[in-house]
Amino acid sequence: MSSSQRFRPPFSLLAGPDSRLVRLRLDALLGEHPPDAAASSGLLPTGADGAGASWQRFVFWGDDGLPPAFWEHLTLQGLFARPKALLIRNAEALPIAELRKVSEALLRLLPRQGGSASGQSPSPPLPSPLIWPMLCFNCSFDKGKVKLAQHIAKLPCYLAAEKGGWLDLIPPLAGQALGVFIKNAAAQHGICLSREQLGYLLQALPPDAAAIDAEMARLALLADGEGKLPADLGQLGAQQPELGIFELLRAVQQQGRAPEAWKRILEDRLSGENMVFAFTAIMLREARTLWQCLAGPAPYLPGQLAAQKKITAKSLGYAGIARLWELALHADKGIKSGERSPEQAFEMLAADLFLLFGRPGRA
Repeated sequence: MSSSQRFRPPFSLLAGPDSRLVRLRLDALLGEHPPDAAASSGLLPTGADGAGASWQRFVFWGDDGLPPAFWEHLTLQGLFARPKALLIRNAEALPIAELRKVSEALLRLLPRQGGSASGQSPSPPLPSPLIWPMLCFNCSFDKGKVKLAQHIAKLPCYLAAEKGGWLDLIPPLAGQALGVFIKNAAAQHGICLSREQLGYLLQALPPDAAAIDAEMARLALLADGEGKLPADLGQLGAQQPELGIFELLRAVQQQGRAPEAWKRILEDRLSGENMVFAFTAIMLREARTLWQCLAGPAPYLPGQLAAQKKITAKSLGYAGIARLWELALHADKGIKSGERSPEQAFEMLAADLFLLFGRPGRA
């Protein structure tokens, strides 16, 4: 058995608010600990250099519950079994009873340990060479500490992972880590950023790994052969991720004020169908965030923005937030069915938003 296999966790728990960062950590773990080909059937595909096989990934979602296939992969091994990485995303959404069942199954993967004949301390547990369960919890951080429901933090598998060092807490991008991530993402896309350009992107981009990577991919298309961009990134329309929707919604609540956000959305950013579809996509994401502010788990947001969103969520209530989803989907349907032109759909959407935010709590 290889040294990498020997020190691989029997199972892994990952917790953080940024799904892209969690995915990157998953990829890193699977790369750091390739499966032990000697313990397999010998039919594993190897890399181009002939070294090491890869894990066969199976992804399950806590929102949908765990199907019988998950338990089959976890407990049954065929004659020519391949090493499997069983990934459960959004594991916090699983019912309590099912989480406890998963916890019991994970603990059964731990071999019984005893002291050696020489009186030395027992060696680290040897994981199953064919199974690597990995549970991913989508949760927020508060003052550097993870915020998980009590029934999750008290799970035997969680306590075992915490004690064994198999628990990865992945904080959101902030401060120096945000700048490092932007620089690394730029380098991966062949972009050379100056200090001033990095400072601009730190202000313009959200602390979201997926959004940063998408923006770097866009800027890479605008770079020259040496990966350099114009000194003033504002000329390239560097991403303003919310398209002014927060300014718009706040202005709508302050009736009578014409928000500059409308001008940017209508004139500077988008046109035609793209305008409506991009705006409704932001609305759906905003509605999900507001719903989490009321129902939990609380999303990660900077302090001032978090307070503003909580006020908005309480003002709208569950009925008002649900109305946001309804308005966005109604606008999409109107365009795709041909009932309305993009301009008509957007005008109706704007009027409904003014009505909704003008009557908080009575949607």
